[in-house]
Amino acid sequence: MARILIVEDDRIIAADLGLKVQRLGHLVVGTASAGEEAISMAEQSKPEIVLMDIQLETRMKGTEAAHIIQKSTGASIIFVTAFSGAAVRDESARLSAREIYVGKPFSRIQLEAALDAALAQRLRRVAAPL
Repeated sequence: MARILIVEDDRIIAADLGLKVQRLGHLVVGTASAGEEAISMAEQSKPEIVLMDIQLETRMKGTEAAHIIQKSTGASIIFVTAFSGAAVRDESARLSAREIYVGKPFSRIQLEAALDAALAQRLRRVAAPL
């Protein structure tokens, strides 16, 4: 079971993500709709994975918030986006880790595969020699 923070400004999508995450046996530690809020929640709840919308309705983009969260908590990031692959790569070019994406609309199977990949990515980072 992974601790997961959801960052999504569309309440319906956030609720759907939360329900699917819980049905997959994971714990939702919080839901944020803005980048700044997500950073604060991540510092408090220490999630293992963050499901992050790239385009938030606030000034801070999801990619910026993801970079800060990843650096401060070590959480794996899964981008949940309606953008095409090229647009996502352009937006997330500043991130250092390999990005994992789930396109909107997403299925439970796609979400499960992304969560498994993020957990494996996190285990590799934690197990890597210093």
